[in-house]
Amino acid sequence: MPVPISHISLKEARDILNSQTPAEFLDYYNSPYNISKDDYHFYQQNGYIKLKKVLEDDILEYARKVFGSAVLLRKESDKRALAEKSQYEQSFLQCGYLCWDYPAVKDYVFAKRFAGIARDLMGVEGIRLWHDQALYKEPGGRVTDMHQDISYWPINTLHSTTMWLALVDVPVDKGCLYFLPGTHESADREYVDIFKNPHVPNSLKNMKKIDVPLRAGDATFHNGLIYHGANPNMTDSVREAATVIYIADGTLFDASDDRNRTHTSCVGLNDGDIINTKYTPCLV
Repeated sequence: MPVPISHISLKEARDILNSQTPAEFLDYYNSPYNISKDDYHFYQQNGYIKLKKVLEDDILEYARKVFGSAVLLRKESDKRALAEKSQYEQSFLQCGYLCWDYPAVKDYVFAKRFAGIARDLMGVEGIRLWHDQALYKEPGGRVTDMHQDISYWPINTLHSTTMWLALVDVPVDKGCLYFLPGTHESADREYVDIFKNPHVPNSLKNMKKIDVPLRAGDATFHNGLIYHGANPNMTDSVREAATVIYIADGTLFDASDDRNRTHTSCVGLNDGDIINTKYTPCLV
């Protein structure tokens, strides 16, 4: 039998997602999280950073319920056991663009707190939403193979970052992320198709990966160019994580590759256009 995604019932999930976000939680979502100069320099040098207590206490528990509810509804009809899924699907339960279906998720994804961190770490003036994803890893879920995020996206920029927030504690054995520091600045670029041909590029085989375990409410931010992946989930409970991907305002649409032409965030754009669609609003 499939492992339950959440202990929330379907009725509770619908109630949570149809309810307004409490005003005090909205205030928290839009409150600043100040990063230091050391944080900025670490991120710029290494291509990633771990930040503690980005969410805390009641707001963390609320966000966990919101994302758990959204994933439960998205995956409601999928009754397959892990062994019945494709290799890629065994890496994680992936649910994207949740914010456009569920207002409670939208309040989280549009939060100025998170977008402000992305702006300050990247050192840019304005931040646009690229998209959101829940990335849950089932017990027994395999590794998430090493890759660069930006190679899957039709964008022409050095300025993108992903916030990966742990909704539960994520130690190494539960599937935390790992990074290859500094690879965001490497001249070596290789598209790794983790759907059909996962592999480690030859130029990276001797590099040491850095595991980044997180406590619930901690987050990593990582450059879209850095090589990274995630460990397997060897525990008996689901790894729960919520991501938001940001791009710098002024980023251009790159339709040079056929697989990029129909990306949801860029519908209606022509190659070389500035990305500014209903799916990519300016957040800060």
